[in-house]
Amino acid sequence: MGPLALVALLTLAACDAGFDGATSDNRAPETELSVRSSDLREDLGARRLISTVEVAWSGTDPDGVVAAYDVRSFQVDAPPAPEAGWARTARRDSTLRLEIPLGASEADVVVEVRSVDDAGAVDPSPARTVFPIRNSNPTVRLVAAEAPPDSTWPVVSFSISAADVDGDANLAGIEIALNDTTAGFVRLDPDVTFVTLVADDPQAATTSATLFTGRGFRNAGVSLPGLRLNADNVVYLRAVDQAGATSRTLRYPALDVDGQPVGTLFVRRVTSNVLLVNDVRVGDDAQVLGVARQALATYGTAGYDTWDLSETPQSAASPRFSAALPSTPDPTLRQTLALWDRIYWVSNAVTNTSVGNNLPRAASVMDLFFDGGGRILVQVPVTLPQGADVGGTANAAIDILPLSTLITFPEGVRALRANAGTAVRPAADVPGTGRGLPPLQAARLITSALPYAVGPDDVPLYRMSFYQNNVPSDTWEGAEVVASIRADRRSALFALPLFAGPSPLFEGTGAEGVIDALALMLDGLDFPTGSGRLAHR
Repeated sequence: MGPLALVALLTLAACDAGFDGATSDNRAPETELSVRSSDLREDLGARRLISTVEVAWSGTDPDGVVAAYDVRSFQVDAPPAPEAGWARTARRDSTLRLEIPLGASEADVVVEVRSVDDAGAVDPSPARTVFPIRNSNPTVRLVAAEAPPDSTWPVVSFSISAADVDGDANLAGIEIALNDTTAGFVRLDPDVTFVTLVADDPQAATTSATLFTGRGFRNAGVSLPGLRLNADNVVYLRAVDQAGATSRTLRYPALDVDGQPVGTLFVRRVTSNVLLVNDVRVGDDAQVLGVARQALATYGTAGYDTWDLSETPQSAASPRFSAALPSTPDPTLRQTLALWDRIYWVSNAVTNTSVGNNLPRAASVMDLFFDGGGRILVQVPVTLPQGADVGGTANAAIDILPLSTLITFPEGVRALRANAGTAVRPAADVPGTGRGLPPLQAARLITSALPYAVGPDDVPLYRMSFYQNNVPSDTWEGAEVVASIRADRRSALFALPLFAGPSPLFEGTGAEGVIDALALMLDGLDFPTGSGRLAHR
């Protein structure tokens, strides 16, 4: 018998036997939670869980496959409509943040899960568990490594770390107050980890402070009243969660066990558009600063702010930046430097390394200062790179100074020297003045000066001849520039060391000397002849 006949017989037999060929209805899936108890209140007694819980589930379908799951949660005494509040997922587990009503410290929350099969049928009796939960207070701390200096200009930054054991999604915000908490806190987004306060009027006695968030310096659109300039300030911080619970209020500066501040937050007032930076961290800084002050006064720059970076010691064995600098170059130092439009920076070390030297750190974020029309005179002897900075790599100060390259010693050359009486020769008029620097000469043997090369956009102002090692007849044939200015008058460099102990190293050959030379370079950079102009931001 052939296959077709067999099929016909089976068909006839089926008809004769009375079989019904209609398709059966789809059967709904079933769901189980990994938490076997339907009400954890019975299991936990007086104990409660944190509001973030991990839940897993599974489903079975007797006539198909489970394609997805619907999940929802709600307060036990406020059940939603049967089809309200569901969220569909293909996952079989999740970390759920169970909501606690605003202002409450605990809640009983139902979690329900129902399976959905490949035909769209849902479990009519979802798996269900009641979770008794409690709200935990959030926490907040200041990152000590990025705390502001004890004395700072009116750009003050803090690095913040907030957390919540109930889950970071439970954080509602970071709140901040200045000097007075009774006036209320200003709330920032919960993901803020860095905040900067900028004085709206940096020359006032008391002013409001605009808040900026993140290292990208985003205006938060809010301000704090009552920033005191030339006075101590206190910043208060706290974290707030979605239930309205707050962390312990953090005070900066903190108080010791006797209720006394463990530090200060002294915010200085800006008084001028000119800043004199004392970055002399070896020897007698008073001598060098005295020359700088006289140079400023020569053409009438009588009013200026002073920033002392000299107190933090510097050594090759343990290089470190001044503790008076903001710990964060960007945005804090960048915004601080833009408070002035003329800077006279006096230092003992700039070009030898960027590690621990202050001007390279500042130069890396000086774009805002220059974009606002800023100009800078740097008075520092040129020294050659050392250690990791061999070749002068990664030193932003070299990029802003009017020099192209530092010299390199040929084989066998260890040092350059110049005898007493060696001329320091004016090389060109100072742009913007129509005058050349006064002739100078070495007052004694010079062992601590080095020349450098200038680029096509740099104007050499002084040249000086040297000899190699200790052989006066062995003339140095390389670069001779020891002072220069950029043609656009954005920056100038005076690279002659001034003192060996108490003794001056250079003197004028006429009535004018080093002070007059520095004053003329300041004039070329348009330093003001009075203190009437205000600082700008």
